[in-house]
Amino acid sequence: MPGQLGSVLDTAFYGFDTAVYQFFWNFQNPFTIGLADVCQHMGDTIAFIVAFAVSVLLIIPKKTRKAGVAMLVAFFVALLIVNVMVKPGVGRLRPYVTLLETPFGDTYYTHWMNAGAHFEDDLSFPSGHTSLNFAIFTALTAVLLKVRKKWTWIFLMIIPLVVGATRIIRCVHYPSDVLFGMIIGIGSGLVGFLVMWLIFYKRAKTK
Repeated sequence: MPGQLGSVLDTAFYGFDTAVYQFFWNFQNPFTIGLADVCQHMGDTIAFIVAFAVSVLLIIPKKTRKAGVAMLVAFFVALLIVNVMVKPGVGRLRPYVTLLETPFGDTYYTHWMNAGAHFEDDLSFPSGHTSLNFAIFTALTAVLLKVRKKWTWIFLMIIPLVVGATRIIRCVHYPSDVLFGMIIGIGSGLVGFLVMWLIFYKRAKTK
């Protein structure tokens, strides 16, 4: 049942989450907190609209059509999995709701306050910010690698990694939320690339 699954995750990943929190909090400072505030907008409603619009616009020119198709498919796959299926199905509450009741609560509370004591208006698992950015940039990276832009992926994949890290530094997600958001995002991006490949390359070979 929703909620019960969230409690199972809280227990199963308690050791992992607290250890990763402590690692990332070594980097919690005014700069990274400010960066987290910026990255907060890379997964909100406006970011979803922008990601969708950019993907559609890239489909129009023939030169960028493959990237646009891959990104658009990745966008919808990640959206379906995270927002429609997993978040409501698992029902995991945010760490500032449940983690405060654990022995780690005082330590978490101190860093959550340092980060600005931010609240989010949806469930916690998995991280939508992380999944969206990994989906979009994985799809784009895969397309660019296909056309031999070998070094581009290093610069592109830094973006979702930073977004995921700042969700932990901001204390609004469990690290395991970010981990599974990354996995879902990468998987969605690869699905987007596969669909693009079937449309543009597989079909071309069968003609």
